[in-house]
Amino acid sequence: MQRSSLSSFLLGICALTCSLRFNVALAHPLSPESSPKDSIIIGVSMGAATPSGVSSVRSMRMAVEEINAAGGVGGKNLVLSVRYGKDKDAANMDSTIHELIREGAVCIVSGSGSANTLRAARIAVAKGVMLMTAASSSPRISEVADKNLVWRTIPSDIFQAHVAADVLFKKKLKSVGIIAINNAYGSALAQAFTKTFEKAGGKVRASVSYPDIASYDTFSFKAKLDSLYAKKPAAIYVISYDNDGGKILSDSKGYFNADYKPFLFGCDGNYNNDFVIAVEPSLIEGMEGLSYVHPAKYANYDTFAAKFKKYSQRSADMSDLANSTLANMLEAESTNSYAATSYDAIYTFALAALKANSAKPADIAKQMPAISRASKGAVVVNVGEFAKAAALIKQGKAINYEGASGPVDFNTKGDVSHGNYVIWRITGGKFIEAGTVAFP
Repeated sequence: MQRSSLSSFLLGICALTCSLRFNVALAHPLSPESSPKDSIIIGVSMGAATPSGVSSVRSMRMAVEEINAAGGVGGKNLVLSVRYGKDKDAANMDSTIHELIREGAVCIVSGSGSANTLRAARIAVAKGVMLMTAASSSPRISEVADKNLVWRTIPSDIFQAHVAADVLFKKKLKSVGIIAINNAYGSALAQAFTKTFEKAGGKVRASVSYPDIASYDTFSFKAKLDSLYAKKPAAIYVISYDNDGGKILSDSKGYFNADYKPFLFGCDGNYNNDFVIAVEPSLIEGMEGLSYVHPAKYANYDTFAAKFKKYSQRSADMSDLANSTLANMLEAESTNSYAATSYDAIYTFALAALKANSAKPADIAKQMPAISRASKGAVVVNVGEFAKAAALIKQGKAINYEGASGPVDFNTKGDVSHGNYVIWRITGGKFIEAGTVAFP
């Protein structure tokens, strides 16, 4: 797929500036000896720089600054140690996790894809370190033998699968073909959708997968598409990212004619204008899909968004500027939703550490449900109210953190208990918001 020259230019700036920042961090790593003893280190492992990724890191910085300004956690300041890496580079991501743990991180926030988060979780759990993610949605994360150390502030794709099945049923589309990238994200979402859709009475006529590789420029989807379209399902569910999804649909042109044109449905991995740019407009006109989004008409998100806008204007650096410009150009409407989940990851960790009166990962993890559930007598703590929470905890009172991304009610698997999704539609070569859905 060819990007526009401006898009390529901006991504080049992002890659260069983030690479420079990454290398500087490696040249001067934190260590238990060099870090202040009155600090708690949170390691952040990101994939390649993207608009949502840079916004997520910025929102975490904002959360840390708010918490430290309110007195920190038991008098200790939070310290954020950030590493950018490369997508689809497992060895690089593994070494990053090990390095952050050597620096003394008691919690790792994984901001890359689900496959990398699963690898990071296994390393962190083995070392007795907490791991949180605000971006990885694979149901497989819930299945990790995690010793209660793995938590996330973004909903599992079990929810996205339920919503996708419901949307298609409401359109009276009861036969579906699925094409999914074969990784922790794509395969798990395809499996969850199939189970839900068929339990409701639908039929998955074909389900094909393709490899997760660095480039699809020379990859042939023909054999996959032959199988996908052979039984002419009424709808096609494309579970992909932008480059691969664009090529899948471009290569699908020969299968469509006056007698057969299935309804096209996508996922959050397609919700990127690079996907739209890659495909002939007539092929994807009217295509719909889902993407995670913050709740509609939610006061805490509005408060967060206003604070975050001011903070972003004050703290933007070269890579932030490039990514922000790219986000605006590509109309990345859900970018701040991931910033909100990232902000909540830092806040829930800090509140649990405060309640535990400890910086030990196991102690903090035990308190994660306690600070986020609406138990009897619990006082609601909203966005930016860390000082209020600290005073309540000191008085021995229960708190219920209501986050920027929504009510953060952790279940027994460490997952949030709700999800909100935008139904997007492609009209005239652009994404429009066709509606929002909450689940459950």
